[in-house]
Amino acid sequence: MPGRLPPTAYVVLGLVSVRPTTGHDLAAFAQRSIGQFFSLTRSHSYSELERLCRLGLLSVTEVEQERFPTKRVYEITDAGVEVLTAWLEDSELPAERQRNLFLVRVFFGDRISSTRLNELFDAYERATRERRDYMAAFVDRLADRPQSAFRRATAMFGLAQAQARLDWLEQVRPLLLESRCADVDRC
Repeated sequence: MPGRLPPTAYVVLGLVSVRPTTGHDLAAFAQRSIGQFFSLTRSHSYSELERLCRLGLLSVTEVEQERFPTKRVYEITDAGVEVLTAWLEDSELPAERQRNLFLVRVFFGDRISSTRLNELFDAYERATRERRDYMAAFVDRLADRPQSAFRRATAMFGLAQAQARLDWLEQVRPLLLESRCADVDRC
């Protein structure tokens, strides 16, 4: 068995466990599913697929195609299932970290004009509403698929998170803009 792998390797292993896939299809599946809460680039996907094959956690079959280059289809091995299960059962979770440049700008909002602050709020609200609507459609699509209950649950988390951001914005926007206007030079 391999030593501890980086989280990205376990994520790729988990995605391949859902169904055999090509590297191209894996990247697209990752974007549509976990991409909402775990960023996985195409280059990371391919490098992890190769690493997991070298470790014997994935197998690869080359499928010749008539009009396209030979494609490689990856499938999880029994050893891969064991490693994935052990990782999923591991009770240790690192602290959640995020980088949010919008919040950095809000933090330093006393240094920018009210006009620019308002523009930032407008852009953030638009993007968050789009995300909320996307997640709501995804949740609805999975509603009639009992086998997708766990995937739907993660989409519901994304939906709730987007709605919470909109609720937060509704509360703080008037307070922050009012605070900015209290300083006449910045209004």
